Amino acid sequence: MDTSIKRFIENTDPSFGYNIALELTKPELFNSPLGGRQSGSEAEHRTADFLVEKMKSIGLMNVRKEGFSADIWQFNGSSLSVTVPDIELTLSPYAYATGGTSAEGITAELVCAGRGTMNDYKGLDVKDKIVLIDIDMYNDWEIAYPTLEAELHGAAAVISSSTGGYGRCSNDAYNVQNAACRLSIPSVNISVNDSAKLKKLLDEGKVEINLKVDNIVSAGGTSYNIVGEIPGNSDEIIIIGDHYDTHFWGFQDDSAGVALVLSIADALIKSGYKPEKTLLFVLHGAEEWGSIGTHYDWAIGAWNQINHVHPEWKGKALAFLNFEHPAHTILDPSYYIDSAPELFSMLKRFRKQAPDPHSLYPEGFSEIDYHISSWTDSYSYNQAGVPSTCNARGSKTFPKEQDFYLQKYHTQFDDPSTWEEDVFRYNLEYFGALVIKMDNSPFLELDFSQQAARIVKSIRTAAFDDAGVNSEALLSAAEKLKKAGARLFEQTAAANDYYLSSSELSEKQKKQIKDTAYKANKLMLDIFRDIQDSLYNLDWNDVPIVPHEQSQRNIELLAEAVARLKAGDAEYAVDRIIKKIDCHWYSLFFSREVVQYHIDQIFGKENSDRLFWGTNQIQHTADLWETVQSLKSKVNQPEADFEEELITLSQELENQKKYMAEIIPLEIENLEKICLKIQKIDTKKITER
Repeated sequence: MDTSIKRFIENTDPSFGYNIALELTKPELFNSPLGGRQSGSEAEHRTADFLVEKMKSIGLMNVRKEGFSADIWQFNGSSLSVTVPDIELTLSPYAYATGGTSAEGITAELVCAGRGTMNDYKGLDVKDKIVLIDIDMYNDWEIAYPTLEAELHGAAAVISSSTGGYGRCSNDAYNVQNAACRLSIPSVNISVNDSAKLKKLLDEGKVEINLKVDNIVSAGGTSYNIVGEIPGNSDEIIIIGDHYDTHFWGFQDDSAGVALVLSIADALIKSGYKPEKTLLFVLHGAEEWGSIGTHYDWAIGAWNQINHVHPEWKGKALAFLNFEHPAHTILDPSYYIDSAPELFSMLKRFRKQAPDPHSLYPEGFSEIDYHISSWTDSYSYNQAGVPSTCNARGSKTFPKEQDFYLQKYHTQFDDPSTWEEDVFRYNLEYFGALVIKMDNSPFLELDFSQQAARIVKSIRTAAFDDAGVNSEALLSAAEKLKKAGARLFEQTAAANDYYLSSSELSEKQKKQIKDTAYKANKLMLDIFRDIQDSLYNLDWNDVPIVPHEQSQRNIELLAEAVARLKAGDAEYAVDRIIKKIDCHWYSLFFSREVVQYHIDQIFGKENSDRLFWGTNQIQHTADLWETVQSLKSKVNQPEADFEEELITLSQELENQKKYMAEIIPLEIENLEKICLKIQKIDTKKITER
């Protein structure tokens, strides 16, 4: 193990991190009795000031708050009380970033509306009433859909309880997930047990309640990212960061992440480490939420930091190491982290220097590579051209019933009791060592052949054939990238090994190598950015895909749906196939206006400046809401005629084939341009000894 890494590990102190995370649970650093420090709120601002002082006390240099535009969400508290005589029941819901009430609240009849779908409102009068719904935000939908459906039917407010998916640790758990909603009627969450109390009262007769929600949601606020530095000798930078805004107490999400960032900084400074690159420690605001009315309303602080506050970091930042929930076990028998594919090979090489994970993970390091998720700050940096990683946050192989995400994530039970010191210690040692490894290595080790593997894996030749597109040209271009990328990675890795292992290099030789690496790194970061711009999209579930995959998947689904309808099986076509096309899972359950709102969030002109990291990520949408409704109405009709639906689906199939035929030549062209850029990197200088 490298001497610098050994000294770093000797100076790590998990209790230092725990105390920081514990300090972040002080009542004055939250907005409500249930916790929460949201975007642009007073509690978020107080926490920003606290973190500035904490960074200074550690010894970080040039510590500052950096403001950016974000919408304000400040939930101060709420109450729900039954107004029926002789019944005393008062609850304290947790609000979403939707509406609030006046100080007097809303007094109205409570009505149970099932899962909050359009079908649940058939024959149900909810005008000016408060609806109570059950919601499973993991398997079904997030709160925006039933909230907007309730508003559409005239409801005054929505009360939900999480009856499936998340919050499984207790029936007393509150749970909130993404809002992705315009300013709408008040929408709040209560526990399953509290919902059962209300349902019991409803079973006994009419129930009137008073709902008060002190919830400020408004445009035009300011959030802050907190930055501190350990200066280096180069303008190249390595960024270590996470976010400090929270739902509830947010001990793992993400006070423990804050603690990890600052613990790495503390141990590096105490060990006397002098970096070559400048190390930036960045704590982001507005990660959980930061903008009204956009589908992409999270990671707003990270997106602003790299795109607006410090766009000059692009081309200089060699990596962004991000943390989420780093002090609880992930349950899996092997240790993994998420990363950009270009970092997979470097991370495997790093295992020889990394702390041994076997005491926590009996199978050691995972042999499977995992792509970073759009759910974290790392995606915004990665998309902007900064190769990114994020620590493991959930189980990949164990039953979901044991996973932190489904147990305590975004509940009031994410508190100090979740702390696991040995897990925090390992993440502290691993990522601190990784920082040192990347800092000591003159060359950025990016393996572009991993992108070639990703593209090859994405190709399904049957869909290409259906679209009349030859997959061989794309495969050939990917093969060229594979060879060029693998050769460059081998050369940069060997050059780093030579630089780090040779004891006979003169200062002049070291400078020559570093100068060569500096130029090569800029070129590689430029290529990395090109790949993000040209070979990445998101699907409707926010999963990163190769651009052709949306049309490819739709071609397969539409062809199967047409075949099923021709065979007279409408139920299978709509319930098993069409629901998988773009956003049409929601078309099964919600009104046209609600589904259209979701589509307009992405394609509407009025929302075009609020797409953030989702800008241009979804290229098109199939308009099938009417077809879904028509097929649903015919499922139980004997001898039903599907001619109209077959025409619509067949036409959409042709549209998708057209999209596919248009996108593949662009992918090939972009791959060829990327290969040419790789070939222009002076590998002769890299391999000179």
